[in-house]
Amino acid sequence: MGKDPAIAGKTLRAFLEEKGATKNQVKKFLATAVWLEAKGKNRMQTGDVSKALREASQPRLSNAAQCLNQNAKKGYCEKDGGQFFVTDDGKHSL
Repeated sequence: MGKDPAIAGKTLRAFLEEKGATKNQVKKFLATAVWLEAKGKNRMQTGDVSKALREASQPRLSNAAQCLNQNAKKGYCEKDGGQFFVTDDGKHSL
């Protein structure tokens, strides 16, 4: 999908609230990854998601790697070496 000005123009907090992804850690991880991708980041590491949440003053994830694994099991994220990307199914699930 790549850059998406409609998503990228929102703050991370607003995007998480809009997607109902403030409480569920796995969904919060996915929504944050979609937001980062909308800003032009095609391949990410779990640390990128954690950093984005921290910089947006959002509660941190207790285990980002576990969140990635849960999303990968659902087919929402695909691992690519030491990185990952969000699948179309992952984007549509939000």
